[in-house]
Amino acid sequence: MQGRKPVKTASSVRVTVPNRVDLAGGTLDIYPLYLLVPGSMTVNAAIEVNSIVRIGPVRGRSRLRSENFSMAVEASDTHGFSAESRLGLIAGALRFFPPVAGVEIRFRNEAPLGSGIGASSALLVATMLAMDALLGRRRGWEETSRVAMEIEAAHLRSLAGRQDHIAALRGGVQGIRFHPGRIEAKRIGAGSGEARKLAAHGFVAGTGKAHHSPDVNWRMIRGAIGGNTEVLRKFRGIAAAAREAWEAVRCGEIVEAGGAVGREWAIRKTLAHGVSTAKVEKVLAAREFRRRVAGAKLCGAGGGGMLFGLMRGPEERDKVEAFLSDEGFTVYPFKLSGGPRVTVGGDTLEGDTLGGDTHSTWYSSQ
Repeated sequence: MQGRKPVKTASSVRVTVPNRVDLAGGTLDIYPLYLLVPGSMTVNAAIEVNSIVRIGPVRGRSRLRSENFSMAVEASDTHGFSAESRLGLIAGALRFFPPVAGVEIRFRNEAPLGSGIGASSALLVATMLAMDALLGRRRGWEETSRVAMEIEAAHLRSLAGRQDHIAALRGGVQGIRFHPGRIEAKRIGAGSGEARKLAAHGFVAGTGKAHHSPDVNWRMIRGAIGGNTEVLRKFRGIAAAAREAWEAVRCGEIVEAGGAVGREWAIRKTLAHGVSTAKVEKVLAAREFRRRVAGAKLCGAGGGGMLFGLMRGPEERDKVEAFLSDEGFTVYPFKLSGGPRVTVGGDTLEGDTLGGDTHSTWYSSQ
């Protein structure tokens, strides 16, 4: 798309997309691992910890602004931002679209850096949805998730999965199976009885330690790609736990789902050094915690980030969250998300923030 005359627009767009917690089967969404492990499945839930992008017209040069990093860069159009900077992932996404001049793109994540809940991937998805809305284009979630995964892999110079992008695009609870050439993604809506029951039992808390998923993921999967029978056996166990978790959630059997979460983690933490931490293992082994929680795990590749779990009953929430706070974790509200919110319209962004107004709804995952 290089060499095209930059487009100018008077529209403004605001996009909010959810991050996710993975119940079981993370890493199995990475090609080619799911081809090596029969019955591979990833189960996740989109939560109301969001990634937000807003695009609007400005005078002069185009700007790319991160509120998390408190930094901004300028260029003649959206193809001019460096892909090698701290804002490189978003700059890379912008180059997938025709160049646009005279706009400001502002973004932020509600999750802390290195949370393990797919915030960077969700921000990438939000950017793609915002650009599609700005340019009056639509594409299916499968195409968007595939393109987003490839942009992210190119930016990281590493393997990347697709579960984060799918959760951000579809919301609710996802049971994702990966087949040669296609994805089979079943969804439980965030407003359904099964999802409400999951939300009533779920919790999420930050460990205070950032994780770096490419490093941890590669340590996990290189043995499988190399044909290590023990590693492949463990991944088959993770796939089985994911299938069990999906069936339990689908049937509203949340304590059983928690058991599957716990079984998945018991296998996952043995796959590579650094998947778990001493702080996390201390909490998971505590008698009080085990009495009140059916199963818990670190999100994503592990190594830090967010701890997710399912309580044995909703009445345990206050005690579980108080226990986690006493152990130095940061507890976040746990609420499922129905999916992206994209609005088109409004004034220019100069002097504005990412909060607040809504206008005509352009897109809904429902």
